[in-house]
Amino acid sequence: MEPAVRARYTSEVQAKVAAAVGATPEALGTPGGFESFVHEVGVPGSRRIVKATWHERRTLEQLGAEHHFLGALADAGAPVCRPLPLASGELVASVRAGDGHFHVMCYEHAEGECLTRDAWTPDLFKAWGAMVGTLHRIAAAYVGPPAPLSRPTWQQEYTEVVGMLGDARARSALEAVLADVRALPRTPGSFGSMHGDLHRHNVHWAGGQPRVFDFDDMLDFWFASDVAIVLYYAVLRPIWHADDKQADYDAVKAAVLEGYRREHDLPQAAWDTLPLFLKLREITLLAVCERSIPASERPPELVADMAGWRSRTLEGRPPHDLALP
Repeated sequence: MEPAVRARYTSEVQAKVAAAVGATPEALGTPGGFESFVHEVGVPGSRRIVKATWHERRTLEQLGAEHHFLGALADAGAPVCRPLPLASGELVASVRAGDGHFHVMCYEHAEGECLTRDAWTPDLFKAWGAMVGTLHRIAAAYVGPPAPLSRPTWQQEYTEVVGMLGDARARSALEAVLADVRALPRTPGSFGSMHGDLHRHNVHWAGGQPRVFDFDDMLDFWFASDVAIVLYYAVLRPIWHADDKQADYDAVKAAVLEGYRREHDLPQAAWDTLPLFLKLREITLLAVCERSIPASERPPELVADMAGWRSRTLEGRPPHDLALP
């Protein structure tokens, strides 16, 4: 998160957030989150997640569109966390913080836990793929929110990402990837509203079943990108083959696609775009970390990761140095 936004989230602001939820400031505890402040709160009758988002990141209309999509997914049986009313009965409240404000929201708590790599199996990735396929099957029939609710277009989102990169050569590399994305066809069932950030920290598992949350990055985009994001983060660290990332990638991809196709499928031309969306995720990750994490706060592992992302981007090598078709 940008340091200037973090500095505005004072104890006084957190007290206002607690009041909006109907909880005590002590109940909020220490916030987590990367691009929004996130608290797990126990209120009478339930546990819930509280999120405070800086107003420059999302407008009220954009948050309303996110909630509309979440409601449509939940109503159709998708394993997602619904938005919940605040103390006022509304789904979003705004609290003043210096020269701006934070939007406050509540969501259902996802039971279970985020699984570490030592718990990952091919069957788990099949279930993960099936969950993504379920989201896309429902989203393919989703007509969008009523006006004036709306989300930024993918072009607007990635224009912002380009501006996060400090290196002109990296910006040019991203522009080249985006030019290839713009040329893709929007075939039925392959483009629509999607999560946009389906890494392991946004999925909880209980009884072998996933439940996904944090739709903050949702946008209308090619569904293959959601699948590529699962694959990209899955092999960020070794799973089953300590010295063979390619073997991990091939095994994860086979399992995820098998599960996905149980619920939804894409034409072969869409699957052929996975390398393009893997590359887009790697450059996007570099940009977000450059913007949001000051150099002085980057742990050694992240410094090494960013060096790899940057060198592959500038040298035109594939993500993770994988052999991709």
